[in-house]
Amino acid sequence: MNWFLVIVELCRRGFTHSSIATSVGTPKSTVQGWKQGAEPKHCDGERMIALWCQVTGLDRSGLPKISRYDWRA
Repeated sequence: MNWFLVIVELCRRGFTHSSIATSVGTPKSTVQGWKQGAEPKHCDGERMIALWCQVTGLDRSGLPKISRYDWRA
C-alpha cells in the first residue's frame, strides 16, 4: 500500500494530519510517520483504508499501491 498517497488524497479532500489521526484513532505523529514511510499495524491500516474508501467513494481496489517497479519497493 502506498500510505503516502493515501494520506495525500485525504489531505486534498480537506483532512489534516490531526483529523486523519482522530478518525483512525492514532496520534498525529503516527500519521506523519506513515506518510514518511512507516507501515501501520494491520488494524490501523484497515481503519485508514475504511476512511479513504468513505471519503473517496471508491472501493479497496482503487487504493494506491506500490508496485515492484516503484523506487521504494
